Amino acid sequence: MNSPRTITIKKSGPKIPAKEQGLSLLLALMMGMVLIAGVSGLLLRQLMGRKLGAAESYQQMAETAALNGFNRILSELNEDNHSTYKGYLFTLNHNGGDPENPGSEQWGWNAANQTNFPLRELCTDRSHLPAAVPPDTGTSNTPHTDLTAGTSSQRNDGLNNIKLQYRLRGYATTATATNNGIGEGRFQIEGIVLRDGDDPKTSYLARTLLLRSLYVNSIVAGEGDWAVLSGPTLFLGDTKILKSSGAVGEGKILLNVSSAEPYQTATGCFPTNLLGDVQASASNNNLENRIIPILEKGLPTSNIWDLGRSEDKQSGSDNVRIWTFDDTQSLVECQSIACSRDTNTATAQSRSDLEENNAAVIRLSANELCNGTGSDCHVFVEHINLNKTRLLIETSANRPVVLHLEYPGTSTVAPSEPGITGSINLGNGSQLCGVNSGETTCNAEPEQLVILSGAPKPPGVRTCSVTPQTDQYVLAFDGDSLPNAIIHLIPGFVSTGSSTTKLNGLIWADGICTNSGPFSLITDTSGGSSVVRDLNELWDWENKNFPGYGQLVTRGIRGTGLDTFRRW
Repeated sequence: MNSPRTITIKKSGPKIPAKEQGLSLLLALMMGMVLIAGVSGLLLRQLMGRKLGAAESYQQMAETAALNGFNRILSELNEDNHSTYKGYLFTLNHNGGDPENPGSEQWGWNAANQTNFPLRELCTDRSHLPAAVPPDTGTSNTPHTDLTAGTSSQRNDGLNNIKLQYRLRGYATTATATNNGIGEGRFQIEGIVLRDGDDPKTSYLARTLLLRSLYVNSIVAGEGDWAVLSGPTLFLGDTKILKSSGAVGEGKILLNVSSAEPYQTATGCFPTNLLGDVQASASNNNLENRIIPILEKGLPTSNIWDLGRSEDKQSGSDNVRIWTFDDTQSLVECQSIACSRDTNTATAQSRSDLEENNAAVIRLSANELCNGTGSDCHVFVEHINLNKTRLLIETSANRPVVLHLEYPGTSTVAPSEPGITGSINLGNGSQLCGVNSGETTCNAEPEQLVILSGAPKPPGVRTCSVTPQTDQYVLAFDGDSLPNAIIHLIPGFVSTGSSTTKLNGLIWADGICTNSGPFSLITDTSGGSSVVRDLNELWDWENKNFPGYGQLVTRGIRGTGLDTFRRW
């Protein structure tokens, strides 16, 4: 029996009106547009990010180029090579001047400008210019310098190779010759990123300007660079600078000059001409290559001899004491070899109690001078004239003695003695030297006995014709009469006699006249040290910021501010 068939009736959904079907299509199209716009924006953002990233990368590469260019320049200028010294460039401007003022350029680093930019040390070899700053002809701008080779690209982007360049746009300094080579140097280094073959002035990928300031300092670097003879008037003859062993000694000769013109000629700095400038023998090869003409330098000031400055006074007196020593019996009032007076008294008193060995020796003991106190004792003398007497001054490393050939900086009564000359004359049979306490043998410590004069210079032109009998601030000695001492006579003249004469120490004076006979300056010490080293240690010059006195070396030491980068 057949079952009955089940009939299923399907209900149709609601029919969408035609006008609503068009709206759906529009919404679909709009969604597609939004999606396309979003994708396009994301793509553009990615492309822009890549472009900005590349630009920033190029800018960082330009900053790196400027830094590396600066380091190259600084490395060459600070190079420790005496034969290719370039540190003098730290004292010369190298800049484009005022762009609105044509002709204001100061390209002091170009060889063509040597005459326009005189140095204080006039015979400095200026032929050594840094390869890191290749000079252009005349006074043209410094050319751009490749930091990387164009054959190896800094980025592989399918285009021409990318390379880095730098250029010294300018250098300005306050560490000029008139400022003793001490001050600030301000560098402007341009860093450039460009493609190989492009013009760096007009077509580049990135460019930056590095501004950096350095502290510039000039010092006498080595012991052999110190001046052991110095002054504007030098008559050196057959003078030799030696060691105590007789070998060639160390030290320079500074000739202070007032004009650069004689040394700007082709032959002005020839050794033979320099020997002639100091009136040395043409055959004196000991002084050859030691002579440094220096423009308007002057001698060091007298305050370098100050550790505390105790002035010599009599016990119980508040007035500075002034000494006279004369064994020629030429004085009227002073009847002893040694006499002294206070600054407020015109008449000197006899000091025969200082005589030893039947008046053959005068001893100024440590207890007598400065009452035995003080870290350095300053003794004032107005007259020394000895022919046969030994004047022994007790010195030590704890209390050196400065012998002033001048009156103290107070109101001093003029002496009533008519024979006072204000000078020192030591005959061949006499001697002035420092000794250890209670001893009679010279202690060979020149740094412990300084003969100083810092008084104003006498009027008129003075030459080697001055004598201690008629002129002020003259030190004349002969033979072995002054074996060990430091002589620093800012207004004074130093003269040696016709006998073979030696001095262990150094001489800085307005005039040095050692051409009358053989003269040897010994610049080392018996202990294997040097006079210069012992002076530095005893007088604490390093802590006084005394850069030394001699042939200078100029260096850029450290930054004085933060690096600044400028983009344009």
